[in-house]
Amino acid sequence: MPAILTGMAGGQGGAPHATAGLGPDDIAELEALGSEPGYDVFLSAARALDGPVDECRCNIALAFHNTKRGVDSVLAREADIATLPGVKLDELRALPLLAQALAFAALRVQRDMRASSFGSLFERAQHLRRKLLKTAEALAEASFLTAADVAASHGEGHRDVVGDCLGLVALFREHEAKLAGRSPVTPEDVNEVERVAEQLRALLAAPGEGRDSSNSPLLFEATETRDRFWTLLTRRHDVLWRCGAWLFGRDVDMHVPPLQSHHPLVRAVVPTSIERAPQQPQRRGESRPQGTVGTYAPESNVRSKVRFMVKVGFDFPSR
Repeated sequence: MPAILTGMAGGQGGAPHATAGLGPDDIAELEALGSEPGYDVFLSAARALDGPVDECRCNIALAFHNTKRGVDSVLAREADIATLPGVKLDELRALPLLAQALAFAALRVQRDMRASSFGSLFERAQHLRRKLLKTAEALAEASFLTAADVAASHGEGHRDVVGDCLGLVALFREHEAKLAGRSPVTPEDVNEVERVAEQLRALLAAPGEGRDSSNSPLLFEATETRDRFWTLLTRRHDVLWRCGAWLFGRDVDMHVPPLQSHHPLVRAVVPTSIERAPQQPQRRGESRPQGTVGTYAPESNVRSKVRFMVKVGFDFPSR
């Protein structure tokens, strides 16, 4: 089976960069990067995604630059990947624009967050929901909760943050005695989640709030759309990474970096066999044979420096 079908992309790890509550510099960066035409191009594909949708908590600018770097590397050998199964060159070529569309989607979340009277409360509810859900999943892994109970306590996406929070509150209260001393979530945390969820539910029911056709605030819609753009980007970038793995083998991450990867500017210089070979110590009274390289031979140092400068792309001046 071709490697394109069996490879697994490197993790999209890295420090999370929440797109809610960004500072002025972050917003300015997204404004410079975002593309409304790109948003319009990919909106239908993002809405049509099947399966779970991943929450976008990433550095979008870093994702864009890594995507562009990967696309440039892979499409430089376009003829080699054109016949690979499951590869659509047009989708790979459009990946940088998709990352720019994600930036625009994140800006829409910011706009609706500022315009909404419950923006900060919604952000707090998301944070608490995430904390309880991750804790519940970890407790299920340790067999203190069942996976079915955890799955039943929440839904998918952001459309029912209030319901998810209250479901998780009920789960932790039901198993409070069993989880005592085993969970980082305290009864006070559970009480706070319930209080925030109730406040948010009261605001959602208040007249005058902006709503879409499903009677949920526009902020929910913008957040869901942003996460769908992120999920679409990660899925299509995975295809790009598989192409890179087929082309570059173990060096794939140097050519197609994971979306949240910070790469060094240069790679380590590998010493030659001559430099790795042990040098024989010179005995007193012996003269060094002509043409041999000693431990501190200047020729060896010069060659090493020249090789390093070539590897980092040093532009040697012409004479």
